[in-house]
Amino acid sequence: MELNERKKAILRSVVDAYIATGEPVGSKYLTTQAEFNVSSATIRNEMNDLESMGYLEQPHTSAGRVPTAKGYRTYVESLMGRYYLAMEEVEVLDEVIENKLSELSGIMEEASRAIGEVTNYTSFAFIGGSGTEADRYETLLIGEHDFLLVMICKDGSVRSRQVKTAEHLDEKVMESAKNALNKYFVGITPEKVNLNTVLEFEAAMGDHKAFATMLLRVVNELFNSFDSEKVHIDGVTKLLSYPEFFNVAKVQSVLSMIEERKRFSELMKKAVPGQTSIIFGEEAQDIAPPETGFVFHPITIEGKVVGAVGVIGPKRMDYKKVIASLDYFAEGITGQMHRELSAKKELMIGGASEDERGKEE
Repeated sequence: MELNERKKAILRSVVDAYIATGEPVGSKYLTTQAEFNVSSATIRNEMNDLESMGYLEQPHTSAGRVPTAKGYRTYVESLMGRYYLAMEEVEVLDEVIENKLSELSGIMEEASRAIGEVTNYTSFAFIGGSGTEADRYETLLIGEHDFLLVMICKDGSVRSRQVKTAEHLDEKVMESAKNALNKYFVGITPEKVNLNTVLEFEAAMGDHKAFATMLLRVVNELFNSFDSEKVHIDGVTKLLSYPEFFNVAKVQSVLSMIEERKRFSELMKKAVPGQTSIIFGEEAQDIAPPETGFVFHPITIEGKVVGAVGVIGPKRMDYKKVIASLDYFAEGITGQMHRELSAKKELMIGGASEDERGKEE
């Protein structure tokens, strides 16, 4: 049986009405809609067809119909209209996007709060803790026995450590350390560092093997100083305002899903960059409980998923508004971080050029 244009229109109207009211939708209601210039009997027949095709279901014999997971999936992928954010909604999101960011984790709580405020659903922000890669190292000689090591990462975050050592230091040693670090420990995660890399780094440091060992320890500490994977949830009590979650056990099942960090992390990292993902509980009960809608948009830096923002709510959530909000925020924050990262790289390149000119003079 074909999902013709009339059936599509009826399915769209049923989903829209059910999202708005939470009440099963009957043929009598649809006859009041301007787009349906047909009898109630005709609409009933079409709704019966949609039910037999798996797009609608009837919760009670005397009730109207509600969308199934298949009906929602068809709605969000091909029938849903576009939502245009109101000016005040844009302002709430822009306030977070336009903040100057030292690192991604610094906006996590604000991101979750803003999405929750705009959508009025329980919101979350996920930050991936693994996979941090250094983009460049800088060294600064402070005294004969102490120096500053700076690690600038590809996600724009910066870590630094002032280190004291018994070894006598000078500019030549600092330059050798910086060059060796940038040669062997840029563009790889700590997990990918092997014995050969360590041995080659120590060899590059020549007679300063003990100093090289200490540098490796400091670099490891800098990597370990990054936050582990974390999830910030905002507005958990909003779930309780929907009939689907009047049972507290259902709320607990939603939260336990998020608290299983490993599975949650894997789900976030499999997200397609630049695309909003939607999961219905009935389609993936190992991920989300039944009657639950789970929508998220990844945050990417240089093509790599480093986090995500999303909302959790009843399956009948306002997907038009949610998707518009998540798309706007994720694209905005990704663009902002890209601009800040590019600016930092330009400063580093400029600083390196100045150093080279100074040496030539």
